[in-house]
Amino acid sequence: MLKIRAKGLSSNPVMHHNSQSSLSFINAGTSGPPRKESALITSTWGIGWQTPTAMIACYALALVLAVVHLILFRYIDGKEADGPNRIAPQAYISTASNILANAFGFSLRASLAIAFVQRLWLLLRAQTMKVSTIEALFSIRSNPLMLFKPAAIAATPLLCILALVMWITQFVTGFPPGAITVVSVQKSTFGTVNIPSFNASYMGNGSGVDAEAFSLTTLTPVQGLTPDQSGFQASGFSENKNTNLINLLARQILVAGESFSMPSPCGVNCSYTMSFEGPYMNCNSSSDVLYYDDATGIFNIYTGQWFSPLAVNPNPTRFYNGTYTQAFFNATTINPIQVNGSLLDGNGNSSALVQQGSIVCAPGRANFTVTNNYENNVWSRNVSSEPIDTLINLAVPTHDHVVIVPGFGAASGTGPGTTPANWSLYALDYYRDTNIMTIHGSLSSWLNGSFQGFFADGENFPVIGPSVIGDPYGSYLPLWNEQIVTTTEGQAVSIAAQNGTVIESTRFNTAFGHFSLSESSHPSFNITQDLINEYLFNMTTSMMLAYSLWDTTANATKLTRVNVYSFSQPLSLVLPYFITLFVTMPFVVMGCLALFKNGVSAMDGSFMQIIATSTGSATLDRAAAGGCLGGDESMPQELKDLEIKFGEFIGRDEPGRIKRAGFGLESEVKELERGDKYGIARWI
Repeated sequence: MLKIRAKGLSSNPVMHHNSQSSLSFINAGTSGPPRKESALITSTWGIGWQTPTAMIACYALALVLAVVHLILFRYIDGKEADGPNRIAPQAYISTASNILANAFGFSLRASLAIAFVQRLWLLLRAQTMKVSTIEALFSIRSNPLMLFKPAAIAATPLLCILALVMWITQFVTGFPPGAITVVSVQKSTFGTVNIPSFNASYMGNGSGVDAEAFSLTTLTPVQGLTPDQSGFQASGFSENKNTNLINLLARQILVAGESFSMPSPCGVNCSYTMSFEGPYMNCNSSSDVLYYDDATGIFNIYTGQWFSPLAVNPNPTRFYNGTYTQAFFNATTINPIQVNGSLLDGNGNSSALVQQGSIVCAPGRANFTVTNNYENNVWSRNVSSEPIDTLINLAVPTHDHVVIVPGFGAASGTGPGTTPANWSLYALDYYRDTNIMTIHGSLSSWLNGSFQGFFADGENFPVIGPSVIGDPYGSYLPLWNEQIVTTTEGQAVSIAAQNGTVIESTRFNTAFGHFSLSESSHPSFNITQDLINEYLFNMTTSMMLAYSLWDTTANATKLTRVNVYSFSQPLSLVLPYFITLFVTMPFVVMGCLALFKNGVSAMDGSFMQIIATSTGSATLDRAAAGGCLGGDESMPQELKDLEIKFGEFIGRDEPGRIKRAGFGLESEVKELERGDKYGIARWI
């Protein structure tokens, strides 16, 4: 308890009494602490839970935000960005992405800021630094220019690197939102569409009227003695109804070399697959080399023969006609190989070597599977075929080739009936194969004919090179010099012949026009099974549009352009986020270690912390008095150059073993001793 000695007091009792009272009042205010007040004001050792929790939680939150951002972009990848089925408006996705990126940067910098402060105060305890250097370290996170201050870099390069990383993270977080883009893609939808088709077996309700309407050739009703003996007769397979529409169509397809373009039934970009049973040729090919000792004659360069199923067959043993059709197509072609000697001396000194190719085809049927693709209204298709069998024998072994179908004719009078007829299995097969045979006959009618020519004379034309086979004496390149087209009746016609002749310049042959002296100038023919079946297929698909007798449904895949979110640049999100987390993790660990080593948590930007730690040194107090107004401009140089550190003041022990800690000169402080009491005695 403090004792106060009073001097110069008055001897007047009253005055003395008043003085005593006054002293008593003074003593009452200064003689000791109130009962509820502690006599000591001391700091408490301990890191608490808030600082480490905040430092670790902010880092963990940044990690969670990076994962959430990645999951968000993975989720919306491929989802529609516009239209009624959009996953979310583009403005919402853009805003959410920016919020996640900014929240990531804020959380990570908050964690690094706490770690920075812990490490800074550990350095303030460990080494003496100028006040200006300490000021630079405190300002380095808000003023990037301090990063280039040599004193700060020399004092603590690690903290400068940490501050630099914190500044860089503000730019790094600008990349992840750009990892998602909006692109236009084709979306597949599925639906059923009506498409033209070909169905050789289709006959409506099965009545004579419908069977005739859907037949490619004329079916003439034949009335028997009884209704059960009625039926029909099929017309020829190259002279058909509808003013020979099918024959005209066959010529058009042969000249064009391709089928009619199939319009899209499902939009600009779509595809569908269709199947149908159509005509197909089964062919056998052979090739021989023939030698002619006289090359001055006229040669049949091409000969094509079509034998109708109802015609007299000159070679009945070629195909078995008890079950299968007697019809067949036969073609022979000749291509010159070598000509020797003179063609004009008339002495028979010329000879020729030619390549003769032969093909024999029987009409049949096959299953076709066609995938039609439309891309920006440009049509393409893929075709596959599977042969089924040769057509049946259509030469009916009955009187006048009548196919018996009870009920085909009208119940009374003439003409076909309108009620379903009684079709047998054979009659159904006959009806189907009749339609298919009609297409075969239309094609073959334009390949039926011959082409003739003779060799050019070597004396009239210059020698242009060795022969194909090779001749030690040299030879003339064989060329066809003249052409004559004839019909099967033998009547000579012009090159531009009509029905029943070979047509100029098709997929099967070169042009018949003017020749030049080159190896490829002479007319050539190429009759193969693949070309014939390609032509039959083009013919059949063109009929689907030309006749419009058959239709069906198909499952179409429609492709429409939609805007979708595309996680097209995942590295723009993954690299900035997770490399930043990887780089900053050691600094967070460093901050945690500094916190535990300090034993007391340091507060970032705390005014009270600055007051509590900078009021113990009289030297520092005097140097700081010159800049008491604040502001960098008013700070005296003496204060800036003053070297201080944070520690325990030497010789400043307070009563009750209380020690004082704060910033002071190196001669004024020493290292803190963990566990000691630091503060001030209030009343002792």
